[in-house]
Amino acid sequence: MKAVAVLEAGKRALVKCVDIPMPVFGDYECLVRVKACGICSSTDLKIVHGEHPDNPDFPFIYPVILGHEAVGEIVETGRKVRSFRPGDRVVCPVTSNIPECGYRMAYGGMTEYSLAYDYRVMKEDGVNARALRFWPEEIDYQTKIFPNNISWTDAVMILTYKENYSALRNFGIKEGMDVIIFGDGAVSLGLNQFIKAYGVRSVVTVGHHDERLEKIRTLASPDLLVNSAREDLSGVLGDRRFDIAIDAAGSLDIIRQGLSLLKQGGKVCLYGVLKKGQSTMDLLSFPNNTGVHIMTYPYHEHRTHDEILELMRNGTIRAKDMYSHVLPAEDAALGISMLEKREAFKVILTF
Repeated sequence: MKAVAVLEAGKRALVKCVDIPMPVFGDYECLVRVKACGICSSTDLKIVHGEHPDNPDFPFIYPVILGHEAVGEIVETGRKVRSFRPGDRVVCPVTSNIPECGYRMAYGGMTEYSLAYDYRVMKEDGVNARALRFWPEEIDYQTKIFPNNISWTDAVMILTYKENYSALRNFGIKEGMDVIIFGDGAVSLGLNQFIKAYGVRSVVTVGHHDERLEKIRTLASPDLLVNSAREDLSGVLGDRRFDIAIDAAGSLDIIRQGLSLLKQGGKVCLYGVLKKGQSTMDLLSFPNNTGVHIMTYPYHEHRTHDEILELMRNGTIRAKDMYSHVLPAEDAALGISMLEKREAFKVILTF
């Protein structure tokens, strides 16, 4: 099958579409034909450049297969599978059980075929699902079905929406809070779209690109937008302080800046992935009575699946607003380049 691989990382990063063996599925697994997969401008780009922090569950040993935002159709089921059937359209299949071929999986969603695990039935049958590499104790993590009236490319955004929505819940966003969001990409747009539902008092969004900030203004209407590339953020905000600052990009500089803008008892919430080797801070530099909330796995994003589908169904959120380009998987390197140059807002690859 085809897969998108990083052959070399760092300054000589080389991304290609390669051939690898198809996954082998067992009694409690389904074979999924992947239709589309998003390029994550945080996780995937850091893996491309060798900047993603090491993960014991997913060792980034190159050459490595990219992707975690896949959607596809179940084509075959194991003999003990009861939650799925052929033809089901699913989000977040997991690419694993690949015969040895010289490639490792970095989440591995950018593959023509993937797997869906029937964790729920495994639990009912008393199978030791913890032997798997993922989070089987979280039955919520089970691959989710979505309806046929959502296109494959729109469906890619279901995961981002679920991550955005559940992150705000995990961060403890509450009615009456003042919040500042750093970032002007798809994650920031999603956070801005959902945060008003929590009844916050005000939202300020900070970015570097006028066209992206204008997109957020049009679709989410935060109370204030600041382009910190040409505006002095401190001068614009004055004495304004926040209960929560959200780092949607993954940057120590943003964390430090966010800490300086907090009210007493406030916290910086880290959504983005920090670069490897750039995650150390002096705790004594924190202002008194402030903190940092780091969002790590598992963070229960899949519990919001049905809510997100309803919000998509009733038109509250539109997936097409979240991505700008759809490319064949063979053009993955082009898509990554477009994201790095800010020529694309979000890129989806198709198989």
